[in-house]
Formats: sequence, structure tokens, C-alpha cells
Amino acid sequence: MNSSTVLLAHGVGGRSDLPISPWDAAWSGATVLLLSFAALGLLWHRPRLAKAALGRLAQGGECFVSSLGRIFRALILALFLVVVTGSFVGPDNTTSNLTPVTVYIVFWVGGPFLSAIFGPWWRAVSPWETLGSLIDKVRPQNQNQPPSWLTSGWLALLPISLFHWVELAYHQGSSPRVLGWAAILYTATLMAMAWRWGWKNVRNAEGFGVLFSLMATLSPVFKDDQQRLRVRFPFTGLATLVMTPSLVAIVLAVLGGTTFDGVTRTTWWADLTVGESGWSLTTIRTVGLVWVVMLVGLAYQMASRLGGRLTGDRSFAERLGASLVPILLGYDLAHYFSLLLLEGQDFIRLLSDPWGKGWDVFSTANHLVNWTLVSTTVVGWVQILSIVGGHVVGVVFAHDRSVELWSSRTALRSQYPMLIVMVVYTMTGLVLLTG
Repeated sequence: MNSSTVLLAHGVGGRSDLPISPWDAAWSGATVLLLSFAALGLLWHRPRLAKAALGRLAQGGECFVSSLGRIFRALILALFLVVVTGSFVGPDNTTSNLTPVTVYIVFWVGGPFLSAIFGPWWRAVSPWETLGSLIDKVRPQNQNQPPSWLTSGWLALLPISLFHWVELAYHQGSSPRVLGWAAILYTATLMAMAWRWGWKNVRNAEGFGVLFSLMATLSPVFKDDQQRLRVRFPFTGLATLVMTPSLVAIVLAVLGGTTFDGVTRTTWWADLTVGESGWSLTTIRTVGLVWVVMLVGLAYQMASRLGGRLTGDRSFAERLGASLVPILLGYDLAHYFSLLLLEGQDFIRLLSDPWGKGWDVFSTANHLVNWTLVSTTVVGWVQILSIVGGHVVGVVFAHDRSVELWSSRTALRSQYPMLIVMVVYTMTGLVLLTG
């Protein structure tokens, strides 16, 4: 297989076997969203999520979680070294090398899902956290003040954006060699900055850790300020999330990239790129990716601008920015659910022979993918329900935050522009997935 072959199918594409047309799905989703908004306006007159987000103590869980974290930190670091090494010594293809499946499915797709279920697990096991902590132990204890471009949080947007470009635009994005060099460059850059300014200051520039931490606020499991393990209702943690302009930009960039991934699965895009290859194809994809991300971001910013005028709050975009997090989870689940469950199974086979040397370390080298694990109908309904559900949760949070900050009348009026954007997001996502 040529190394430039695009990795996998990203689990998206039209569903022709659902008993519902694309526009029926879109209008149904929009109706659910509007009815949810109307019900909230009638029945939800005071903030509720902040109290629910406090949760309750999980007695005796800290010791177990701490021990589990140490084990998985060692395992993840070992896997990281195997993947990076294997990207150079193994075959430069997606069928015999562990790197592409690990990076694009296990890490990029599985990471956010696991964060939404188990909380901030990535910070406990991340190889960059492990290496950064080691750097802190051996670096000279100087008093170098970190620059504002490092501490502002905006630097975390760079690795996320570059990752999406490699994944969705670059014509050799599935090459293990490309992914290996990218991992080395990213790791070296982080560690060099950690040596100079300390890992505590550099942590906010580790874009994947920042993104996964945002998704972790949706989890029913979390740690309080005293690092005690607590549990709460899912999604209520959004009430504790303080969004900054850089965090809003990161979520919008990922949401836009996921939307572009859906666009590339349409017949319109196939007709546009037919016959293109190499850097010509990369250029077209890059332009498309940038345009879609800009459109998604512009829609949110316009709604926020109008909402800010209605409330007199210039920070409106950040106040309601957390409503984008469940929407992002819904989009990720819709686009990559089947990718994780089906093509993700190949990780089991490749783990026994990560470098394509004919090994069978864990006796799984002959494992076959079970393509009938879930039907296309089930996948299609998961896609529809996850997109609609993510937007409904976003509307609930936006309403709860609005009645917390402003009077009932102002709160309701301020949500109209955002509701329109969410309806557009919902309908667009459903048409791309079911069309």
C-alpha cells in the first residue's frame, strides 16, 4: 500500500439504509432543539447545574485511582516509545505499522471519549506529562519568567490545528514516517520549553492535554481542589468550566475540522477533487479546511456579538463557550463511533507486531476485524442521536448559565442568536451524515 493512501474512512459518510431522509433528519433535529429551548424557557428559571456539579465524595477511590494511574502512566509511556520508534523502523504503510491506528484512532478518537467518561485521565498518564515532570526534576532552578505567548493559552491552538491539517489535508498524512517526525518535533519542542520555563508553565501549551481536559468536564468523575475523587451527574461539570478566548478558539477549530471531515465524504467534494493528487490535493484540502473552520467560528462569533449587545456583556462568547463542548463530543461520536469500534479493532492485531517484523508478542497477530460488530443502521442512529443530544445539552447549559448571569427576560432573549447557530450546526451535521 502506498504511504500516501489516506488512512481509513473516518467512520463517516452517507447512511442510505435509515428509514428517514437527510432533510427529515435535519428538520427533526431542529424541532427537538426548538422544543427543548421552549421547555427550558417555561420551566427553568434559576441556575441548577452549579449545585449539581459539586457532586459527592467517592469514598476510598483515591488510592485505587492513584495506583491505577501509575501503572497506566508506565504503559502509555512504553507504548509511546514503541509507536515513535516503529514509525521509522517499521513498514511505511497503514496495514503493518502500529503508528497510524494508534495516533488517529486510539489517541485522537479514543482520547476524548475516555475523557468524557473517566474524567481527566490523560493528565495522569500522558507521556508528555511524564517527560515534563522528569525535566522539572533535573533542570536548573532558574527564575526565567515565561513569555506571555506561552502563558496566554493561545499556543495550544497550534498543535491542534497542525494535527488536523496533517490528518485531513496533507496527502501523506497517514505515513508512519510523517507521524513519527511530527511526534519527535512536538515532544522536543515541549521539552525544550519545559527546560527553560518549567513544565508547569508549558503544560498549557500542550494542546491535546488542554483539549482532553475540556472534554473531561463532561465526565461524572472528577477531582476537587483537594484532589479528592468525587462523582456527579454527567455534563453538570460544564457549570464549573471557565472558558477563555483561546479555549473557545480550540473547541471551534476542532469542531470545524470535524465538520470538514464530513464535507470530504460528500459526492460534491469527491467531484471537486477527482483526479487530484500530491500537493495539488493538499492545497485544495487546506483551502477547504480553512474555509469550513472559519465558517464554523464566524457563525459562533456573530451569535456571540449579538448576544453581547442584548446583555451588554462583552465576554458573552466566553460566558457561553462551554456549550460548545458537548456539541463537540456529539460531533466526534457521530463521525468516529464506527471508526473506533470497527477499524479500531486492528490495534489488537498490530499490538503483537507493531513494527511489521512477523512477531506475535501477545498472540493476537492473527486477530481479524469483526465488521459485523455493529450494523450500519445502528451507526446511523447513533450519529443522529449524538448530534441532536450534544446540541440539546449545549442549549441546557447555555440557558442555565444565562439565568445565572442575567434577568429571566434578558437571559431568554440573549439566547436567540445562539439558538439559531445551534440549529444551523445541527441541520448541517445531520445532512452531512445522513445524506
